[in-house]
Amino acid sequence: MYSKNGNLLPVPSQFTSCFPRDVCLDGELWTGYRDLSKLNSIIRRTRNIQDSPEVLNLWKDVKYCIFDAPMHPGYYLERHNFLSNTIVSGANLCVIPIVYCEGVPHLLSLLNEITRKQGEGIMLYHPAAKYTSGRTSNILKLKDSSEEDVRYIK
Repeated sequence: MYSKNGNLLPVPSQFTSCFPRDVCLDGELWTGYRDLSKLNSIIRRTRNIQDSPEVLNLWKDVKYCIFDAPMHPGYYLERHNFLSNTIVSGANLCVIPIVYCEGVPHLLSLLNEITRKQGEGIMLYHPAAKYTSGRTSNILKLKDSSEEDVRYIK
């Protein structure tokens, strides 16, 4: 498993044993809302002892939440449908469901719900987008930020 920057992550082989073979997955490791420091600690503590009982115990609460299958041909909705039909959700693997936006009030309501739980934001995918590596206007991240979070530069 690799980070978005291409760094090899020290993931126990038992953690990935239920992952489908020969399918490229794009997702994120997750331990829950407000838990990024816990996840970073687990990864740091795993560096040199990947398959020890201690490490396996650390990873028991980690999930790999998948949102795309980059190498599968087709548009985003086709790739997501492929994931939904291929991935068997379990203790450490899940496909993030698609929520169709019903308009700006619905979008803001969802964003409010996520940020209330201290989530980071919402990923907005263009449904007819082909996969593009790197930054693209077909994927946008919507975050809630109040004025005190923003620094204005003149």
